[in-house]
Amino acid sequence: MIRPKSSTTSGYERREAEDLSSRYGALLSEARRISANVIHGAHGRRRRGSGETFWEFRHARDEDPAHTIDWRRSARSDALFVRETEWEAANTVFLWRDSADGMDWRSNPDLPSKQDRAGVLLAALGIALLKGGERCAVPGVSEKPGSGIGATNRICHDILTGTSIADQFANTDLRSHAHMVLASDFLEGAEVWKTRLQPMQQMGISVILLHIADPAEEEFPYTGHILFAEPGSADQIDLGRAQLVGPKYRERFAAGREEMRQLARRNDWLFFSHRTDQHPAEIFLSLFQGISNGHAQ
Repeated sequence: MIRPKSSTTSGYERREAEDLSSRYGALLSEARRISANVIHGAHGRRRRGSGETFWEFRHARDEDPAHTIDWRRSARSDALFVRETEWEAANTVFLWRDSADGMDWRSNPDLPSKQDRAGVLLAALGIALLKGGERCAVPGVSEKPGSGIGATNRICHDILTGTSIADQFANTDLRSHAHMVLASDFLEGAEVWKTRLQPMQQMGISVILLHIADPAEEEFPYTGHILFAEPGSADQIDLGRAQLVGPKYRERFAAGREEMRQLARRNDWLFFSHRTDQHPAEIFLSLFQGISNGHAQ
């Protein structure tokens, strides 16, 4: 999207490194708060699997071998029970935030930029995953995946201050059957992203696409004479009556989002959409549950 060039938004072109550093503490605190409040009482991504920790008893099936029967539990009833254990193999989850120029934009000074909201959500997710025993890394930024609570500060720092353009994660040492969470506005279109994500599909990587949008990008509330400028580019569009293009723009924006949703569906991936004027807790919980409930296993 080409954004309006006005006194309200011209101050939010590309923040300098010093500005990012000054915001890092606040962003990290917000990420920790979201993670702690939403996942309060959770114990990582617990599920059935190969391990030594007891999970639950279930009724035995015909195909279960005799050595899997828990005879002590079975003796207390007329049925046979199998002792299930908990999956204990750590997974690697890659957390990527688009740092294209257009992500560092907001339509209102009371809103976070798309880049900041994406960073907070991914950092909160990283905190929860590391606490749950998973490995996390930031494509194009992290030298290697981190594990354990001790890696939290490094991974959060990589997410909130690192910069990685979309073509860089293709060169990352991704592991087959790893998991990737991508946060972007996806404004380049589904065909571009289909090409970028094709290697992940071929490697069997489980992907969650998180679409981040500013409310003005979806609603196009502009009227009258507006000068639109592309962040990081000299391209400009001068509209004398911006309200006339509003209906067509909103239609195309919705169509572009739906194309990304269908791209995810065709690959059995998950797609979530979030606006920066919405509270981050709900979408964070959706992301965490999306990883926990089977798409990132």
